[in-house]
Amino acid sequence: MAEYYYFASSLPMLVMGRECPMSYGDFVESAGRYLSKKDYESLLSLSTTSFDAAPSSPIARKWKDFHDRVESLIVQERASTLGFEGYGKSEGEDKGLKERIRSIVNDMDPLEAEKAVLSIYFDFLSSCKVGSPFSTDSIMIYALKLQLMERSSSFSQEKGQAEFDRLYKDIEREIFL
Repeated sequence: MAEYYYFASSLPMLVMGRECPMSYGDFVESAGRYLSKKDYESLLSLSTTSFDAAPSSPIARKWKDFHDRVESLIVQERASTLGFEGYGKSEGEDKGLKERIRSIVNDMDPLEAEKAVLSIYFDFLSSCKVGSPFSTDSIMIYALKLQLMERSSSFSQEKGQAEFDRLYKDIEREIFL
């Protein structure tokens, strides 16, 4: 496995809830200068929202498995809240994770819930053990965490209100035409 001492050590620390220290695009551009072609292609295939059917890297597989587990728990909790008992129940799930998901689904508004789920993902990635902080796996984790932070920081009350107003005006126009 490749080690990227200079590149990894030059990356700023990521803390969820704080402003992104760089854009994901800038990160990818910089990674292109330091990573091997194979590692760079693996990096480009990583996404927090879409997945290869069978991810090739161990970190991508761990990420996909955890993401699928969280999404499944969210679906189960929403189904239970709506009275669809027995929907997709699974045994042996992490009780702490199930409780966090239950709280998110039942006690939070959609924006808070989305940010809380992103925090769950970020915490998971922070807990992933890698052989070296300079390894390809470490770089991959960094890339996923940066994507999560970028998504979280993209939420803005002003932008949301502007989009709501735009959609509302479109609907009004349609109704009164």
